[in-house]
Amino acid sequence: MDASLSKIANAPVSKNVLSLKATMIIVIAFNFMWAFSHTLLDILNKHFQDVFQISHGQSAFIQTAYLGAYFLSAIPVGLLMKRYGYKNSIIVGLLLFAVGCMGFVPAAQIGTFSAFLTAIFVLATGLACLEIVCNLYATKLGDPKGATRRLTMAQAFGGMGGMCGPLVGGAVFFIPAGTVAGFYIEPATLTYAVLSLLVLCVVVYIISIKLPETNHEEENSIEPSPEDTVYENIPLLKNKNVRKAMLSQFCYNGAHFGIGAFFINYVIEHWDGITPSKAAYFLSMAMFCYMSGRFLGIFVMKYIDPRKLQILNSSVCVIACLFVMLGYQYVSVIVLICMFLFKSTLYPTIFSMGVRGLGKKSQMAASLMVTMFVGGAILPLVMGYLSDITSISTAFIVPAICYALICWCAITQDLTGYKFTKA
Repeated sequence: MDASLSKIANAPVSKNVLSLKATMIIVIAFNFMWAFSHTLLDILNKHFQDVFQISHGQSAFIQTAYLGAYFLSAIPVGLLMKRYGYKNSIIVGLLLFAVGCMGFVPAAQIGTFSAFLTAIFVLATGLACLEIVCNLYATKLGDPKGATRRLTMAQAFGGMGGMCGPLVGGAVFFIPAGTVAGFYIEPATLTYAVLSLLVLCVVVYIISIKLPETNHEEENSIEPSPEDTVYENIPLLKNKNVRKAMLSQFCYNGAHFGIGAFFINYVIEHWDGITPSKAAYFLSMAMFCYMSGRFLGIFVMKYIDPRKLQILNSSVCVIACLFVMLGYQYVSVIVLICMFLFKSTLYPTIFSMGVRGLGKKSQMAASLMVTMFVGGAILPLVMGYLSDITSISTAFIVPAICYALICWCAITQDLTGYKFTKA
């Protein structure tokens, strides 16, 4: 346990302050929530292609609205977190998420693609707030040397949400809309409305409890370890590791959301006789691999330097993307699914190595890296329009380049002041 948490644990606090383990469970639950929302988005992509009769490139504006919100809100969230602490930032994120989900109801009445994009932008703003706060929070809930493993564990359970999203979306979103008891029911809208009500219940619970480290002034007053501040005096944008982490996050998110956005389209083209609803279950299988990779990563990172793991996994992803580009029936789909196993630990390794040694600047560094979610707003558009011009297989050249850049960033990372020790 690090010094900050020891101080909190030994301080005389009221009985409803959560323990570190209970707080970590909440962080895990939020990872489940946004991963569920992320993969629902991939089903919405195909759903809106059918409903609004739009092209691959046009449907990619869903990812643009979603990840554009991450880009625009990242810096404000960093300032919010620094000024008001973790708990208040979490509450703001949850409320925005709930409002955005409920926004699907008026969007369905308006009946335009742009109305749904607006609702998606609002809910994504809330999720951006949650993800920035909770990712950094997870790295602070214990010994700094175990930060990567804690973040990987939280996101491993988030993989369960990613696996459940396609199951729910595939089963519900492709059901024809209809009228029940005089009310027009659109399945996707109903799903998000229910999700909004559940999130509001979570808000009530979070307001009623106290979380450790919510007092940012107390946290900043604690003497950090030398290893945790080795880069603190270097301006963030002049720190080579921060810049490379930002580039890696741009590439990772662009590749991750681009692959997810057109996963169902690829499966339909390369697996004869499959329907969109059944193709969604293939995405659920891929997310199971993604979740399994995260859980496996928790164990592996005890013995292997996260940087080396990042190099290995990004290299495998490059090879997998190149094979997917060949477009073999059935086999390419299997390779695509298996690739999720290897790309599963890239995000937490990039994030935790990016904030390493920054001390009090880690909050703003976390926000800067989350601005790189804009890669998920831009690169799926590139994939979509490239797919419209050529083929969905050819479009996988985009994630192949992304993973190659991630590998390069890991290889050339500055290791000054850092020494990996086995847990």
